[in-house]
Amino acid sequence: MKALPESEISDAMLYYEQYFYEGQLTDGQAVSEFGTPKNLARRLVADYYMDEARDVPEENQKSPLGLAKIIILALLASPILIPVAITVIALIFAIVVTFAALAFSLIVLLGSFGFAAVICVIGGILVLTQSVLGGLFYIAAGIAVIGGFILLWPLVMSMVKGLKHWVFVMIRWIGKKTVGRKGVQDDA
Repeated sequence: MKALPESEISDAMLYYEQYFYEGQLTDGQAVSEFGTPKNLARRLVADYYMDEARDVPEENQKSPLGLAKIIILALLASPILIPVAITVIALIFAIVVTFAALAFSLIVLLGSFGFAAVICVIGGILVLTQSVLGGLFYIAAGIAVIGGFILLWPLVMSMVKGLKHWVFVMIRWIGKKTVGRKGVQDDA
């Protein structure tokens, strides 16, 4: 439970101590109801971060991979749900790879425009000695593409940030479907 703030740790310890005392549970009964202490701690950490991810403003959210790690740890806390955890790992991997491919393709597309613009300007300078109008055309076209590159750069970067946000939303949705508000759902 080291990943939790001190106040959350003390609140959780107090709650479960009272629950065990009032319910007069033996160690065996507590383990059968909540799992091992390690599994219970994983579920508590996952619950905390799932609730936190819902309430934190978008600019302060944890990374999608950090949230995915917490969801997977919570699923692995229950041996019954290991097949579900494997499926979730595969699904999260597919989402992250898709995001990376889309982001990479957008950046490569923009980079190719920048490279084409530079080649066009250099080619126009070289053509100037043979044809002034042809050289000026290529130089103007290169400068226009450079202008487009400069205008498209913020748009592409905001698209990449938007893709990252949607990956986070999808991973959080997967977490809500597999890790409930009260821990791992055992009705799988």
